[in-house]
Amino acid sequence: MEQEQQIQQDSVQNESSYEAKDIQVLAGLSAVRKKINVIDLYHKIKRKGDMLTLSKELKIKQRTLALAKDEGRILYYFPHLEKSKASILARLKTNKELRIFAQKYDIYKNSARDLLKLVLKWNLDIQENPLLFLKQTEHDLIIGSLLGDASIRQRERNSCFRFTHSIKQKEYAQWKANILKEFEVSEFREVQRKVNNKYSNFIDFATKTHPVFNYYRELFYKNNSKIVDKASLEHLNPRSLAVWVCDDGSFSKKQEYIILCTNSFNIEEHKIMKEFFNKKFGLDPTIGFRDKKYYYLRFSKNDSKKLIEIIRPWIPDCMKYKIGE
Repeated sequence: MEQEQQIQQDSVQNESSYEAKDIQVLAGLSAVRKKINVIDLYHKIKRKGDMLTLSKELKIKQRTLALAKDEGRILYYFPHLEKSKASILARLKTNKELRIFAQKYDIYKNSARDLLKLVLKWNLDIQENPLLFLKQTEHDLIIGSLLGDASIRQRERNSCFRFTHSIKQKEYAQWKANILKEFEVSEFREVQRKVNNKYSNFIDFATKTHPVFNYYRELFYKNNSKIVDKASLEHLNPRSLAVWVCDDGSFSKKQEYIILCTNSFNIEEHKIMKEFFNKKFGLDPTIGFRDKKYYYLRFSKNDSKKLIEIIRPWIPDCMKYKIGE
């Protein structure tokens, strides 16, 4: 009831996209249900532009339409669920976690009040342990990417996962996007940027915000800067190491060694990484320094062979050149 009252209040306010005379706003979600089937609405809205088009066509505020779409998503999977519970379950952002949550809790027997508490608890729990929700493959991709080129951006309460790759690595970017397909993607596009006075094309990727990414924000960021420490390295395994090499690795065909271009980390962080590689994988990389400001890790020819054997099974075919193949 409180939610519908808030929607009614919002619906009488002008939105910048419209003139008041151009639109007769429906009074809340209950009125929208009488005009359109919310399940059909869920199937119709696939892209951001669809929301704006339907909003104008149906003369419904976008915020109200978004709530109706969210309700339609829940009722599509659970058609006999009470509508008051549908709005609560809509707080679960992906269909995958919706399925997991419904298996874990009885969404029909629990009251709306109890269901709300359980949803709030779920969102807190996955920020403590993302593997309650994520597959190990997804977790490893995120860890390896964050040690490499990716970032976590915090937006108000929750965070999103982002990365950028050269257009030459478009297939690799798509490989990553496919692994994270359960998440809603807000951006996957080709962009042009000026780098060193030369224009180059890149692929930008970003998920929509989700509570689970808060875990990685907490793990990798201190004072809004990305760092590496023992806690983050503890998550490194052969698969996530393979992603890291795909992101930051460079193979010298002439000298047959691998360099990790870990430029964004300082000397103390490189000492931690060097010690970790020694203890975890039996590798002893050299800390290099170039351009009077960048550190990197270089693996000897023999250690590079060992490293390649560790990560080869997890390297996608499009990135095999990173290990000299």
